[in-house]
Amino acid sequence: MKLSPLSMALGLTLSTLAPCALADTVFGIYAGAGKWTSDYTGQAGDPAITTQALGLNDSDNSFFYIAIEHPVPVLPNVKYTNQNIQSDQTAILSQSFGLGDSNFSALSEVYSDFDLSSNDVTLYYELLDNWVNIDLGITARQYDGYIYAESSLNNSEKVDLDITLPMLYSKFQFDLPLSGLSLAVEANFVKYDENQLTDYNAKIAYMFDSVLDLGLEVGIRKMSLKVDDDEAQADLDLDGPYVGAMLHF
Repeated sequence: MKLSPLSMALGLTLSTLAPCALADTVFGIYAGAGKWTSDYTGQAGDPAITTQALGLNDSDNSFFYIAIEHPVPVLPNVKYTNQNIQSDQTAILSQSFGLGDSNFSALSEVYSDFDLSSNDVTLYYELLDNWVNIDLGITARQYDGYIYAESSLNNSEKVDLDITLPMLYSKFQFDLPLSGLSLAVEANFVKYDENQLTDYNAKIAYMFDSVLDLGLEVGIRKMSLKVDDDEAQADLDLDGPYVGAMLHF
């Protein structure tokens, strides 16, 4: 996976944004956590098998994030996001498929475990900061998961997903004046060689009028992951609703 030219290009993008950035008027911390219920579609392996044939239909995932914004205009703001995305299931195969160096036969019972958990560090600048908010930057997403399969015929295979991806980051938010309501779309994207990752969400949020800015957000999220290399092949979509709580101080 040749990521160096891509990383350099994204770094150049971040440096280009710096002169256009607006600084936050005060130091602020934004934090949140929630639950994402995702449906799986797509396929994995070579020869490939669908997620439905593996018994992989949906999963309950969790996430949390913390962002620090500051009044120094040249330095980017920082956001850290942790996502726990894991699903395990058992199915009797209607077809054979391959994973890594192993093949799994049709009619065998196979236990599979998908772990797509990740950690994001996002550096971003605020290009607009009023009732219309625009953030642009880059994200470094570290995957430290795996795809595992084990059959009733005593063969098993585990393919590690251990990679850090540089991604373009953007967020567009519209605050409804004097209401506490806001609408937002947030996205990360990268494409290189035959691999592609798109991750975005659209949400509506409400901030309560209190000493601490507490709020709730609900929305939909979709993540599309396409991997094609020597060890792993997958073309997966995860999408569904999520709900979370927010805090600003």
